[in-house]
Amino acid sequence: MEQYVMIKEKQKELEDLVIRSLFTDQSGKYRWVYELPMLNSFFLLFEVWKVLAVSAFAVFCFMLGVSLAEGGGLQGLLFDLELTALVMAILLVLSIPAYYIVTKANNGKYTVLFEMDDSGIDHVQIKTDKAKALDLLVTFTGVAAKSRTTTAAGLLSAAGGSLYSRFSNVRRIRAYPKKHLITLTGRFMRNQVYVDDEAFIPVYEYIKRHCPNADIR
Repeated sequence: MEQYVMIKEKQKELEDLVIRSLFTDQSGKYRWVYELPMLNSFFLLFEVWKVLAVSAFAVFCFMLGVSLAEGGGLQGLLFDLELTALVMAILLVLSIPAYYIVTKANNGKYTVLFEMDDSGIDHVQIKTDKAKALDLLVTFTGVAAKSRTTTAAGLLSAAGGSLYSRFSNVRRIRAYPKKHLITLTGRFMRNQVYVDDEAFIPVYEYIKRHCPNADIR
């Protein structure tokens, strides 16, 4: 009996934390805001490097095809490889000061609004800090109007880009609680979901329940 009471108390405590961290509207869509210090986490820079690496490989393959078609042989292969490596090195070096400039322009923070329902999750970059974003969501959630929370989310997301992941297309889920990170991977899709400590487990469990085709670890 005591164990049952402890479990119920733990669930109630968890629900209270979730209420303070997540916002929902009458349609059942969950929303939360996460703020990531860009100079403490270089994931955006790493993502840029990945894109550059894939692009460089595609260019190399194209140049190699042209070289082979023209009978360039081994010498042509080495030239293409050296040229691709040189261009890649220059781009990698230039991306570091560019990342710093972007970081300064965003006041050193990458702020994201996440919107989640039974169908999927949207990762939306917003152009304001976390405190202002939360104030806006709290204000609209506290007003008894059907579309107010949706309106607040629209105002927040108007200036930023977004990345949507449909749960039915997710093939792999990985959780990194210490980094506040859940990664969702599918064909031609990779989404990074950030969640504060108090809401991490509920969000993670929700995502797992709605991704029937995913390998979960």
